[in-house]
Amino acid sequence: MSDILENAVRELKRRKNATFGNLCGYIVCCIFITIVALMLQFDMQAKDNVVRLMGAKFLIYAPLKLDEPTPEKYPLEPKSEGFFTEPAVTTKLMPITLVNSLKNIPEIDAVTPFLLFRIKQSEDGHVFSVGGIKMDTKDDEWALRSTMVSKYDIIKGAFFTPGDRNVVVLDKSYAELWNLKPGSYVNIADALYPVIGIVSSHARTARADIYMNWRDAEFAINKRITKPLLNEANIFLVASKSAEENAVAMKKAQEIMRQVEELKANTVNCAVHAKDFMGISRSTLKYVLAVACLLVLLFSGNTQWSAVSERRRDIAILKCIGWNNSVIYKQIIMESVITGAIGCVIGMIAGILLFPTAASMVGANASPDYFALNIPLIFIGIFTGIIVLSAFSGFVAARSAVNSHPAEVLRN
Repeated sequence: MSDILENAVRELKRRKNATFGNLCGYIVCCIFITIVALMLQFDMQAKDNVVRLMGAKFLIYAPLKLDEPTPEKYPLEPKSEGFFTEPAVTTKLMPITLVNSLKNIPEIDAVTPFLLFRIKQSEDGHVFSVGGIKMDTKDDEWALRSTMVSKYDIIKGAFFTPGDRNVVVLDKSYAELWNLKPGSYVNIADALYPVIGIVSSHARTARADIYMNWRDAEFAINKRITKPLLNEANIFLVASKSAEENAVAMKKAQEIMRQVEELKANTVNCAVHAKDFMGISRSTLKYVLAVACLLVLLFSGNTQWSAVSERRRDIAILKCIGWNNSVIYKQIIMESVITGAIGCVIGMIAGILLFPTAASMVGANASPDYFALNIPLIFIGIFTGIIVLSAFSGFVAARSAVNSHPAEVLRN
């Protein structure tokens, strides 16, 4: 093998102009493929960030049926108060320890418990909803951001920090209805709470008029039910790992929850459309890369065919002095692979360096995190593909050379 490698390198050096031309072709092709692959992957990343907040989420709750007996913990005014989920489903309470079982599902990214309770305002009798949220762990924060509300939804004031107590954040629609703003006070279960922020209203798995720290919500709700809450929630907010895995995650979550009680899971309506949206993007990526690989194959096949055609007399002489077909095959394939590998490495490095410029031309800003995560995978994939294609084109060209008759070639 060392002799074949040495002969291949010597031949490439001897035919400098042809070698340089082949290298330039591979470099240009790999620059194009690298920029296109990075651009499409970047586009996928940007879409995925949106889709994760749109379609990769659902909530789990236990509906209270009409024929079931009154639960142990029920509201003081059942006609206007109670645990519920939108649009108007009365729900049971569940132990928050079920979060641990749900987190073990491979398709689930994060889970957090949620308290959603209707309260009747004692002053004017209007009914509003209170949402109790946990922010104890990063999982809690990510599940909230993915499914319902987070600091990124703030339009006025500030959002909760993990240690905040006795303060509330309002939904925009409720704040506008009652002309409330940061610094105002709201009455919840006969206690006043200052407003520190207003969050925007958008598509969510669940929504409350007023958001409170978990312990504050428990304290307020306990005033309006017959027995106090003991680490219970009426809803679990779930963030799936992707829109494609959302349905599978729901099914597995339902199976776990049925072991406790007959529970129900619900998704936001855009989950299916988000899945289709990402599927179209991935198909586009595959087709574009397939076309790029086809172009590389045609280019490398043409260059190798031309190179071998120019050396038909040399190959005929080698066969006359005793070189067998396998050695000729190996040398021509080795020459093709060396040229492809060097051109590929140079082209990918140039493509990676040129990508930020190409991205800025179309108005995209690539983050450092994206580069650190994806460039090694792109590099390995393109390099492997180029080596395979160059070896294949070298094999096809070599086959034509070894099948010719030396005497006929030399006569012509």
